[in-house]
Amino acid sequence: MKAAILLVILAVLLSNKSFSQQPDCDYKVEIISDGDEFEKESFKWRMKAIKLEGKPTNITGTAKIESSDGKTVKSYKPWTSDPISRQKTSNEYSPNLSPGKYKITAEVNVDCIDTNKDNSIDIKFIRILGEIKEKAAEKKKSQNSESIAANTENTQMGNKVSNDVEEPPKAKKTATKVAKPSGEEAENVVELRKENNKKNQRPQQTTANASKSQVVYKSSSEKAKGMIMIFLLSISILLNIILIWKR
Repeated sequence: MKAAILLVILAVLLSNKSFSQQPDCDYKVEIISDGDEFEKESFKWRMKAIKLEGKPTNITGTAKIESSDGKTVKSYKPWTSDPISRQKTSNEYSPNLSPGKYKITAEVNVDCIDTNKDNSIDIKFIRILGEIKEKAAEKKKSQNSESIAANTENTQMGNKVSNDVEEPPKAKKTATKVAKPSGEEAENVVELRKENNKKNQRPQQTTANASKSQVVYKSSSEKAKGMIMIFLLSISILLNIILIWKR
């Protein structure tokens, strides 16, 4: 019985001793970045732990970056039970995030009794610019692809239609012979054309001008008859002269 009591007293003393070995402290964490809007290539950040109260201890630090839909895109663990006396700063990170909105969460845990857990976590919201330009470029690329596909389809359809249409047969050339009119018929045709031209003239044209423009054409047969009559008359006169001279 005495032995059991002694063991309980010893256990209480050891627990008090171990509890007294962890003093109170207060450490905070900060996210360091130049602003909250960045270009894709220019975004860089760090996290820093600072001792506000207490003695030096060991520290463990973690961080993560979440997208706007809550998915973790990057995670970090700069310290794992590393000693810290006053403050500690992580390396510089360049996550090269895609355009959009993000949430950075940094947290530290220490081996002492942290009296203020609120400042052991830091949250920062950032925005990577360029989502509008990137969406516009993707939209333009999609439109170009659709246009190329439509042009290709139209070209293929046009080739198919042109191949399906049969070439119309060539019209046969027919030669028509035009009979040349004789001399008298030609004269008559000329006179007929002249008469038609006279009919188509404007009514305002004066009679004098119309009479001047008329041309009388004699047919070749009438000219031949006149020549024959003159020739016969000449022969008759010549024969009469001869007969009178012989007398």
